[in-house]
Amino acid sequence: MVMLWDLQDRSFVLQERSPHEQPVQEVRELESSLHRCKTKLAASLARCRVKLNLQSVSCFLSDSVRNKQHFAKRLPIYAWVNTLKMSVEEVCDALHRDGLCEKKDVVDLDDRSFCRDVLCPDTLVFSQQLRPRLQDSSLTGEHVLNIQDRSICLAVSALRPLLFEHNDVLVVGSFSPVTVAHVAVVASARSARALMCGADHTASQLEEIQERLKDMSVSNVRILSEAFCGLSEGDTALQRVKVVVVLPQCSSSALNDPVPVIHSEHGDWDLLPDLSHGQVSKHKIHTMSSQQSRLLAHALTFSKVQTVVYCTRSVYPEENEQLVKRVLEKTHTHPKLLPFRVNGPVFPDDSQLEDKTDSKFFRLGPSRFTNGCFVARLSRQADPTKVETVQDVLARAAAKGLLGGILPEQLKPGKKAKSKKDPRPPSPNQDPTAPVEGEGDLTKSDKEEESQAEEEEAEKEEEQKKTSKGRKRKVKRRGKQTSKDPKNDATGQKKKAGTKANQSHHSRRLTKSKKRRIPRLTLTLMSSEQPSKDLSPITALAHRISENQQTAHSAPSTAAKHPSPARAAPSTAPAACTQTIGNKPTRPLKTKTDLCRPDQVSDYVLPPISRPSSSSGSSTSQRQPANTSAPSTRPPA
Repeated sequence: MVMLWDLQDRSFVLQERSPHEQPVQEVRELESSLHRCKTKLAASLARCRVKLNLQSVSCFLSDSVRNKQHFAKRLPIYAWVNTLKMSVEEVCDALHRDGLCEKKDVVDLDDRSFCRDVLCPDTLVFSQQLRPRLQDSSLTGEHVLNIQDRSICLAVSALRPLLFEHNDVLVVGSFSPVTVAHVAVVASARSARALMCGADHTASQLEEIQERLKDMSVSNVRILSEAFCGLSEGDTALQRVKVVVVLPQCSSSALNDPVPVIHSEHGDWDLLPDLSHGQVSKHKIHTMSSQQSRLLAHALTFSKVQTVVYCTRSVYPEENEQLVKRVLEKTHTHPKLLPFRVNGPVFPDDSQLEDKTDSKFFRLGPSRFTNGCFVARLSRQADPTKVETVQDVLARAAAKGLLGGILPEQLKPGKKAKSKKDPRPPSPNQDPTAPVEGEGDLTKSDKEEESQAEEEEAEKEEEQKKTSKGRKRKVKRRGKQTSKDPKNDATGQKKKAGTKANQSHHSRRLTKSKKRRIPRLTLTLMSSEQPSKDLSPITALAHRISENQQTAHSAPSTAAKHPSPARAAPSTAPAACTQTIGNKPTRPLKTKTDLCRPDQVSDYVLPPISRPSSSSGSSTSQRQPANTSAPSTRPPA
């Protein structure tokens, strides 16, 4: 039937074959037999046309098939350049010398011009009228120009930006020797190889592929002995494979003339009766989609594969986007690997022929300028709905060793940056409520963390002091006398230095927590020039110490050598202070030299002391020496 329609298109005239073409002897004999019976065949076709009331023999076909046949007769010729032999520019110069001029658009082509494909940089386009001239050209004879359908050229062009240095490409499915050569030439630009599974093809097909590769000077193709579905991730031949091109056998419903493609790719000839009626049966589509799903699903199981390119020449969604989405939903990815997702658009440049319904896929319908095709690119990508933080990105990069150990500490996940604090203690004249320098740069959470850390350190120090044997506990009330021994003086100086550090640390902690509050009674007693008559023994003694401190400050040398009689009174103070006040024993006080130094008078605060409800006779008798040394006239408290 194919040869009969071919004879009908040529009015039963024998085809003139080129010297390079060698047809099969059986085909030549059948063609000669049909030519001898051309008169009877033409009369039989005419009777059928009249019986069915058709205007011409082409009306036997449906409208869609007739339109495709009309487009196929005027379809431009697409030929890719074998860059292993000549560059694209050199081929264009050779065509210019042959009298052809270059056009910018495929619409402007005629019998003396050519143009470059918009989406395929290594492909040239010629008009259908130049077919005989191209077949007799030396460029075609030496396999510099290789005629191929544009649908395959687009699939190879989508593969071009995905290749990396010394990484292999695996070609899977049903394809022609020219397709394998095209992929290998593109991979050679990246020092890569093209792999194919020999068990999926017959011995005659493998021999044809090897001969074509030898004629085209392509040496970077390796034919594996296993079938594709029999390959596993652990095979040594697949360790460098990063891209897989899946070209399954499809319904060819997007081709204007499916006969040349089915012939070159050893396709299914049983599709021609369905294609002649303009629609393929659902049973055949289901059978082919099952095989296509199996190939695509197996291609997604290799952990080192980063991208899979899927291409068909079909217009049915069951073989295209629906199949891709169904396979992706059923694919299980290892938790440590990124899942495969549709990565689009396939071509960055916009094309007027591209279907804009879904930019992730590339669809091309059949027209008078090109055959149709479907291309999907699946790549390993993270979930676009999940927002990653900067710490997550840097942590993943550091885990892969991409940063080389230059990741800053403050940007590492789980760690926060701490600003430097001023280690200098505040000066005595500094306001204790004023903020420490550098503290304003800290955030609220950092302040809370620092205060909590300091409190923990203080608690640890107190515990260490309690457990140590050679140390004494800290006394809140400072009334204990110290000896005049030089060793004790040195110990006292060390304690004073420690007291200064504690006071500076205490003042710094007060600036972060709460302001210092002085009791109202203490403020009243400190502000009064003379002590009240109704004072407790400790408060009266404090006033006397303050007065004696002022006298000692005015004449330090005299006070050091000859102590005044007024200073002998405090010697009885410890005995008085050890008595019970309000049913609570009090501890002895320190001397005035340890308690009230000139640089600490302003910082020292006396605690509030309540008057006892009932005083014993002994306490009254002990209060008399303190009152006798005080001034006679005192304002009421």
